[in-house]
Amino acid sequence: MSFNPTYMINSFKLCTRYIGTTLFMALVSLIIGLALGIGIALIRTYKIPLLARFFEIIITILKGVPIVLVILGSYLLMSQQFNHLAKSLGWSIQFKNVDPIWIAVFALGLMAIVNVSEIFRGIFISIPKGQYDAAKSIGLTTIQIIRKIMIPQSIPTAIPMLSNLLINLIKASALASMVGVVDIFAEASISAQQNYSFLEGYVAVAIIYWIMSLIIEKGSTFLERALTR
Repeated sequence: MSFNPTYMINSFKLCTRYIGTTLFMALVSLIIGLALGIGIALIRTYKIPLLARFFEIIITILKGVPIVLVILGSYLLMSQQFNHLAKSLGWSIQFKNVDPIWIAVFALGLMAIVNVSEIFRGIFISIPKGQYDAAKSIGLTTIQIIRKIMIPQSIPTAIPMLSNLLINLIKASALASMVGVVDIFAEASISAQQNYSFLEGYVAVAIIYWIMSLIIEKGSTFLERALTR
């Protein structure tokens, strides 16, 4: 089977139109992960009764479930229960009117929450206990300790791991095509079917993913150095 560079270039051009869709899913999922994952990490670090144990079990379960099952499970659950939930809440929207991209964001968000909570929990427990004792001795409250000691120290350390998580979310977003989302990978498959140029299409989409990953990696390195200084 011969490789046709023209088909690859055409596929590359078509796929670039959906970079925004892929980045939207990954970035929104990461924001959800940061908002909820840090909170879960704090709950588990401070060992808040009931909640700490509850989230420990949930995180353990989600860590063992492949993302493809989370996406498909989310789609099946919403397709069966969304209309009933919307009706009970008085919403006029139905499942058929919901953009499938939000189903992918929900599933990827769960993946991000699990990873962010584990990243920050590991960083929080690595902070020397003497810093907590010193903060309490000068009268800082728990909220002040979190805001002035824990978060500022954790961000520079977390940057490399968060950038790696963002790259993983971008790659995992390719599975969103299973629930009807047209992204970079889905467009590559669609364009390849028109002239059976699957190899060219997949090489093109691989190059796009590689470029995005390289930009994120370089950007995170620069940000890490700036924050460390």
